[in-house]
Amino acid sequence: MTERRRITDPETLKALAQPLRRRLYRLLIQLGPSTVGVLAKKVEGDPGQISYHLRELAKHGFIEEAPELARDKRERWWRAVPGSAGWDTADFATPEARAIADQVKAQMLADEFERAIEWEKNRETWGKDWTRVATSSESNLFLTPEEAVAFNADLTEVLMKWSKVGHAARAADRTENREVVFHFMHNFPERP
Repeated sequence: MTERRRITDPETLKALAQPLRRRLYRLLIQLGPSTVGVLAKKVEGDPGQISYHLRELAKHGFIEEAPELARDKRERWWRAVPGSAGWDTADFATPEARAIADQVKAQMLADEFERAIEWEKNRETWGKDWTRVATSSESNLFLTPEEAVAFNADLTEVLMKWSKVGHAARAADRTENREVVFHFMHNFPERP
């Protein structure tokens, strides 16, 4: 993981509003570089449709072509642009732009919880080593806004450290006993 890209343009964010695009983007992050054919099989989609959505993601800076991986002129490889992306609804001035940010966030939350539920349904199929790894945490911290920002910065630093470990292992082809470990956490103020 490198820098965190801050999205402030609603048109850029709109590229993630399409569920298939979000899934393709996630697959490129998880699998590494891939071809349209491989991605089409993973999502059971039409290669033409997959190509269109990949071009849209590339147009908005989420992914890029990886031509050095092609074995011939017809083969097109794509990869996720290094780093992470985020946005703050406060950065969007118009109600329309805020609605896009809210819609994408709601879709992402639904997807995250769907994935967590899927894990719970199938965790026994992973074996003891991986079921011990999974964790969830619920905490109630009593913080100021400034302390909450510092807390989030500390968590991001830890995530970036471990993301670099995984990227280095993948780059060195040390993949044995490694799996994609999905992590999500939500921090927000709450009045009891």
